[in-house]
Amino acid sequence: MIYWSRFLRAMRSPLLGLIVAFAVCTLFLVSIKEDPWLLVGAFKNTFFTPFGLGYTIYYATPLIATGLSVALCFQAGLFNIGAEGQLYVGSIAIILVAKWFPHLPPVMAVPVGIIASFVAGAFWGSIAGLLKAWRGSHEVIVTILLNFIAISLVDYLLLYPLKNTTTQNTETITIPDAYTIPQFETLLPTTPANYALFLLLIAAVMTWAFLYRTTWGYELRAVGLNPTAARFAGISVKKITVLAMGLSGGLAGLVGVNEVMGNNHKVLQGFSPGYGFTGIAVSLLAKNHPVAVLLTAFLFGGLQNSAREIEFLSERVSKELSFVIQGTLIAFVSAEYLIERFLRARRLTRSRATS
Repeated sequence: MIYWSRFLRAMRSPLLGLIVAFAVCTLFLVSIKEDPWLLVGAFKNTFFTPFGLGYTIYYATPLIATGLSVALCFQAGLFNIGAEGQLYVGSIAIILVAKWFPHLPPVMAVPVGIIASFVAGAFWGSIAGLLKAWRGSHEVIVTILLNFIAISLVDYLLLYPLKNTTTQNTETITIPDAYTIPQFETLLPTTPANYALFLLLIAAVMTWAFLYRTTWGYELRAVGLNPTAARFAGISVKKITVLAMGLSGGLAGLVGVNEVMGNNHKVLQGFSPGYGFTGIAVSLLAKNHPVAVLLTAFLFGGLQNSAREIEFLSERVSKELSFVIQGTLIAFVSAEYLIERFLRARRLTRSRATS
């Protein structure tokens, strides 16, 4: 009961922020002489139609992966800016194993693809962990640089060894059917939403269990709270650093399951619209809690989808202006600190007035 009351208090500020964001966006639409009820129509199409809900789930699924990735690192006192590069490496790993083992049966191919994406992302993330642990390099700088290296490496593979020579598009070869996972064709037809959602839901539960029900998870959180005290308690801060960065990279790498195995069945150049960076906002809004990441990822997926819906519904709101509205929503929803400060000031004023 206490746990749920804390959870509801934690979700209070995001909900208030969402209300304020919609009010600001309404004023924005009125200022350009657009019908403010456009937001209601976009909201309805985003969450209450099979087509809109399917795309919301599709956009939210990779954000669950990157949100969990960033949240796990935050729990260890680390800031992972490298989820973008890690998801690229995890995605290209699926293409590589599909090329090396093209004749595996589906019962083996799908797990192999999932494991490949996780292991490749974990390897890329552990590079930053090793440099942080044994050389003292700052993980923010290292992960940012590794993003450039990862994206450039994937671009090279797209253009040369793994290029699809049957098209002029910059893309890899298509994976065999055995490596693909089903889409929600019956419930959410004509949308790219797929069974990767269930994998990421399991990953969220496993991340929560790891952090709060295992010794390693306890040690990881102890290092995040006070690395000096953790070291005196006999915890190896270096090993925890590498472990956290590796697991974080592995979670980010699972984005490839949604993009490659579930939808495109290939890697497209620049396929990520910034999932790794949006995952930072998802994690911060969820207060780095794995279960709350599920809700905030769904919210951000809905915001991304609503921007597309607004563009379809409006004659005055272009794609660029729809991103302005989306950015306004994200800014206000993420402004939890200001909202909490405002609420505390109001409570203090009331207590002084009554005393």
